[in-house]
Amino acid sequence: MEGSYELLIGTKPAGQVTVRREGLYWHFSCRCRLSGDVVCRLTVRCGGNEENLGILVPMDGQFGLEKKLPCKRLGEGVPEFLVQPKHEAVEGKFVPIYPEEPFAYMAKLKDAFLATQAGQLGIVIRE
Repeated sequence: MEGSYELLIGTKPAGQVTVRREGLYWHFSCRCRLSGDVVCRLTVRCGGNEENLGILVPMDGQFGLEKKLPCKRLGEGVPEFLVQPKHEAVEGKFVPIYPEEPFAYMAKLKDAFLATQAGQLGIVIRE
């Protein structure tokens, strides 16, 4: 399994994952280009097993992660690396945030989350 693997988002190359063995662990080092609009996680599939390696965070001007995983948790073979959005699409109303204006939905923030749509920062309120 040791080596470098291309990371695809859909069919587009987005980065690279380097895998090396360190004793009883696999060390994964990933760097990729993401828009940053959606929180994404890196998943590896190998030998019939699938493991969530974690959230891709800003690193070295790109997004990436460093992770160790026990060798016994993955099978033998060629790994496949996937970038997946952390959250599935959630129904709700997108409300843009403007720093110079009061926010009219304060009472609904308990069931809301921060999001970006078309480059605009806002809150998605679950209805």
